[in-house]
Amino acid sequence: MVNNKQVYSIEVLCRGKYESWEFEKEEERDRFYESVKKKFADHAFEQEPTDVEDTEILQLSANSMHIDDEGEVDQKMRYDWFHYDSFGDMLSYINGQYKNK
Repeated sequence: MVNNKQVYSIEVLCRGKYESWEFEKEEERDRFYESVKKKFADHAFEQEPTDVEDTEILQLSANSMHIDDEGEVDQKMRYDWFHYDSFGDMLSYINGQYKNK
């Protein structure tokens, strides 16, 4: 019996606060992730911020995790970084769009 499990999620991490949303299909998650990035493009860092305080950064990530029958985990993540001031708006947007997906 095959018990492989796939988990596709979007995660937001900011100032110790963490939220995540799961999707059944990777393609669905990818479309949603890109819509969030596009919506908040004016709040994004162009590259990974290295000279900014962690408390001023919001991390948006897309996580793809595969767990095989033996419990081995293969995980791939991609990240984008945004200014902290978009946190509330981004959560509201994601929650509203996620409910309507």
